[in-house]
Amino acid sequence: MTNDTLTAQASAIFAQLGPAEQQLALEALQRYQQHTPHGGPMMWLLGIQYTDVRPGYAACYLDVTRAMHNPAGIAHGGVAYTLVDTAMGAAFYNALERPLGCATIELKINYLRPVVAGRLFAVAELIERTSRFGLLTSRVTDSADRLIALAQGTFAIVHPRPQTPRDATE
Repeated sequence: MTNDTLTAQASAIFAQLGPAEQQLALEALQRYQQHTPHGGPMMWLLGIQYTDVRPGYAACYLDVTRAMHNPAGIAHGGVAYTLVDTAMGAAFYNALERPLGCATIELKINYLRPVVAGRLFAVAELIERTSRFGLLTSRVTDSADRLIALAQGTFAIVHPRPQTPRDATE
């Protein structure tokens, strides 16, 4: 697909949106433009940025926008959930020896305060590691350092799958 085709498709979609939705779409594109090489499209869409990542510890943040609101006009719970999952995953992944990876197998979160706007911060710490999994905790706070959510997660240690000749042809 050429740039001209993409531009034409984007312009056609944009023209069908109302002014408020156009603003939200523009903000999403700007978050993609400002993304870091870490993470992936979900993180880029939400605008998650890391401030500190080291073995067993990670800190990140995002700015809550209207695009993240639920019908009640507050940030959807999935915003804080994604923020803690991202922080915990980075903390655990960076505590593993390569080529090991990790995957969330369970995450429990308690929401303590609603959020309408502002910056949310997540800090995650590795509590325990075994040969098969890691247990982590994470705290979400706002700019006034009020506790917004508290989470605990279990992450599996993932061993790389040996590549077979069939994988190369798929």
